[in-house]
Parts: sequence; C-alpha cells; structure tokens
Amino acid sequence: MSKTLTVLLALISGLAGSILSRYIAPPAAFAQTTKEIQAQRVTLVDASGTPIGTFTTRPWLTPSTGGKKPETSTIVVLNGPDGRLLWRPNENADGAKFRNLNLP
Repeated sequence: MSKTLTVLLALISGLAGSILSRYIAPPAAFAQTTKEIQAQRVTLVDASGTPIGTFTTRPWLTPSTGGKKPETSTIVVLNGPDGRLLWRPNENADGAKFRNLNLP
C-alpha cells in the first residue's frame, strides 16, 4: 500500500468513526437546573454526620378571638435529635405567626 493510500484510508476511517459516534454513543448527561426543592423535613447534621436538628412542619391551632372558630394551619418547627421541640415561631399580638426582624 502506498503512503498516500494509507493516509487517505486513515482520514476516511477517522471521519466515518466521528460521524458514527454521534449516533451510536449515548448522549452526554448535563445537570438540570431546578427552581424548587421539596422536602417534608430537612435534617441538620454536624461534621461527623450526627443529626443535631430537623426542620419539619407541625399543625398550628390559632386561638379563637371574638367568637371566631379556631383555624388550623401549618408552621415550620425545629426539633432536636431526640424529637423535642427546640424552636417554633412566636405568635404576635396581631396574630402573625412569625417574629418581626429588627435590624439596627
């Protein structure tokens, strides 16, 4: 085989291989962009992987005022590793379930 024929055969083989690889090889995987993450609870862990707290939801019964029937809603709470309640939002005098943030 002459040198020219060898180079030509190598060039055609490379071209054919690159064209075929587009149709035979699986498509590349890319990360998807998410706009929302949903979870029923989020567990916080320390550096060693030990759970130290869990954000979850809990039913909330608003007290009846002015003869109105109490309403049930859901609030976010922080439970400790043993399941005890560590934090929940305070109810303000105006009925809001969250504390006001006071910035200096």
